[in-house]
Amino acid sequence: MEQLKAGDPAAVGPYRITARLGAGGMGQVYLGESRSGRRVAVKVVRPEIASDPGFRARFRREVEAAKAVGGFWTATVVDADPEAETPWVASDYIPAPDLAQRVREHGPLPEDAVWRLGAGIAEALHSVHRAGLVHRDLKPANILLTENGPRLIDFGIAKALNGATVLTRTGVAIGTAGFMSPEQARGDGVGTASDVFSLGTVLCFAATGRMPFGEGSAAELLYRVVHETPDLDQVPAGLRTVLGGCLEKRADARPSAEELLSVLSGGGAATVAGAGARPPAAPPDLPVAPAPPPPPPPGGLRQPAVPVGHRAVGRKPVAGAEVRYSMGHMRVAYAAVLAGAVPLAVAVFSSVDHPVAAVLTSIVALALFSLGGLAMARGDAACVRVTGDGLSFLREGHDWSATWAELARVTLRPARWGPVQEFVVVGELAPGATKNVVWERFRPAGPGPRAAVTTIRFRNEGLARAEIGRLHEALLHCAGERYVYDDGPIGVMPTGVIRGR
Repeated sequence: MEQLKAGDPAAVGPYRITARLGAGGMGQVYLGESRSGRRVAVKVVRPEIASDPGFRARFRREVEAAKAVGGFWTATVVDADPEAETPWVASDYIPAPDLAQRVREHGPLPEDAVWRLGAGIAEALHSVHRAGLVHRDLKPANILLTENGPRLIDFGIAKALNGATVLTRTGVAIGTAGFMSPEQARGDGVGTASDVFSLGTVLCFAATGRMPFGEGSAAELLYRVVHETPDLDQVPAGLRTVLGGCLEKRADARPSAEELLSVLSGGGAATVAGAGARPPAAPPDLPVAPAPPPPPPPGGLRQPAVPVGHRAVGRKPVAGAEVRYSMGHMRVAYAAVLAGAVPLAVAVFSSVDHPVAAVLTSIVALALFSLGGLAMARGDAACVRVTGDGLSFLREGHDWSATWAELARVTLRPARWGPVQEFVVVGELAPGATKNVVWERFRPAGPGPRAAVTTIRFRNEGLARAEIGRLHEALLHCAGERYVYDDGPIGVMPTGVIRGR
């Protein structure tokens, strides 16, 4: 906030001007007060923009649309006068530091704070876009950090989507160079995807303290925005794929604000592209995702789209999972129970004529049943391990493992859904892999001679859903395009915890 200078107005419309708040591409912003003492932020349009033919009609339409923008994350437009000699617009004044000031004084935000910040701004953009507007100047200085979350301000250069022409004129920059989208920098038509690109740059700045296209003159920044790849090396790994999707050069490859809100708030499907958008051809490490899958079937859960890669956005990446199962101990349990049935039968039939023998055989039967119960309760003789490096099968002192580069496909499918919960995991090697997979413990026949197969059995449905859910989640993120969930004839999804977060 600055003191007023010579030439600043004493009042704008019904509002008494008390201080300067800043300046933007459209004009000067002042702190104003109504007659009752309510404080507002008043933006006064620059004369050279106000003199543009047709400006006032466009500005009037945009002000009406901006007043319709609601939600928790925006500063509401409360008043405007498009017909004044110098047009102006007033919105709620929010006494809070902006994101640029916060990062400048205290450094980058923690990763969790960036996720929350992004969700709040995405919700604000969703409200703006739903009202038929594009903000067109999303930058750290236009994001206020209040105790209740971020607030998006400054709709002064927002452009209505209903056919209004661009407000740009020769010598007037609409937007801020380092945070513009490629289409905005080229002077092309600008839609809602432009705001999503700007949000990506803002979140990069919040997470690293640096702009993804570096520093320099406006011309240098605009060139990099259009032609160069953003620098995301210092962005936390959990955010990198999200922001990579936002910073796609092609507007139709970016997510919508609503899709991004679902991703950042942890409640939506793993998607980074708008419906019908084609996956980007380059660079290869940028997010790629299909259109959202169909709604879940009644009583079931949504099956993940196939293929879906670990580069898809929608969840924070998981390190992996180690699912222990009852392969060996279930066999011991069955054997012990069957063996115990013999002395139990002897004890029953000899209890009258041979009571001592009956007692002894009863003790043996009890010991065998106890052994079977203990084996069934343990259920940890083996495991399937999924990590960022690859897939491993471990059982009874033997192991088989392969890196993701060596694997062509990993399949998880239910084999039985009844008294014994049973799933099959298949690791199929890529054609060029040189790994020897001849191992009798894991039935290397499978769907081909170069596949390792193991069966996972659980003693109850609850345990199966929880453990297989963790395995499914880890494979979805770590195996990426190689992972296939095959529900086969059973059609059962593994767990209630794998809904898109």
